[in-house]
Formats: sequence, C-alpha cells, structure tokens
Amino acid sequence: MMRMNAAVVLALCGWLTGCGAGGGSGGDAGPVVVPADLDVTDPRTLPTTGRATYDGYMRAELPTGDDGSRENYLADLRMEVNFATGFDQIRGQATGFEAGGARRLGGALTISGGDVYRDTDTSAAYTFDGALNGTLTDGSDDYLIDAEIEGDFLGADQTAVGGLVFGDITGPEGIDIFDGTFAADRVAD
Repeated sequence: MMRMNAAVVLALCGWLTGCGAGGGSGGDAGPVVVPADLDVTDPRTLPTTGRATYDGYMRAELPTGDDGSRENYLADLRMEVNFATGFDQIRGQATGFEAGGARRLGGALTISGGDVYRDTDTSAAYTFDGALNGTLTDGSDDYLIDAEIEGDFLGADQTAVGGLVFGDITGPEGIDIFDGTFAADRVAD
C-alpha cells in the first residue's frame, strides 16, 4: 500500500469542507474542519492512558451504479480510541452513506480490531489501522464490505485523525475493490 502523508490525505478529504458535507445522517452537524497545517503526531508521544472520540466523515468510491459503475459516497464517521489497552484500540462506525444527495445506502460499516503502532516510522507507515466491515444496502441489493482503515493522529494533542480506507466489496456485479479517505476532529476524551 502506498504511504500518503497527512497533507495529501487532508487534500483528498478537502472537498468535505467545501461541499457542506451534509451527506450522512448527521448532515446538519456541519463539515469537518481539519486544519491542513497539522503535522502527523509522533507515535512515540501518544498517550498510554485515556480515551478519545473523533467525529467526521468517510468518503468511499463504491461500484453501486448501473452495471457496477463507481459512485462517490460520503458517510458520517465516529471513531473511538482507547490509548490504554493493548488490543482492539480503534473502534467505530461509518453510517448514512449518501451519493450526491440522490442515492442513499442503508446499513453501516464497523471499525474493529484496531491497533496503534507507537514505534512506527510515519514516513513509511500509518500510526493505526483496523478492520472495516459490514453490509450496505440499496433496495434489494446488498454490498458486503471487507476492508481496512489506516491513518494517523494529527497535531501535538491528537487534535484530528485522517487516512485511507480500502478493500473488497461484493455486490450484484460480483467482487470488486474500492478505496476512499477519512478525516475527523477530536470531540471528547
């Protein structure tokens, strides 16, 4: 997997702040505003106690259109981090998938089994990862997602997170791959 720095990820997510980001079920909450000048947090300085909650958005390009054509979806994202535990440190959910206000997908994707890597070289690898799984529905069509989420904490106090999502999607047209990005602000400890 190609490593992207935080500025690139935020640029990919940048359209979230420009379009009003009202895509998911919590669209009235307003856009995520992650300052582009936040540096990747040095993973050696991450807390070893406490928790953090992040709210934001996930963008995913999914093959749900006619004959499996790709559509850009925006979803609400909530991610919870437990800095104190040694396993399953990253959990969360993406809900309210919407494409351009016209097409909505039911269901949710769950983030689980996530790990924080305190000794990683952030120029070559991400600071955390986790499984991203679930089923999204469009009428009678089901889309089974088997994917990964990888990202970094941003800012000296882990002010935000950002990164990539990628994996497999199995739907009416068979199995395919997809990718996307995410960005979220820290909202609670």
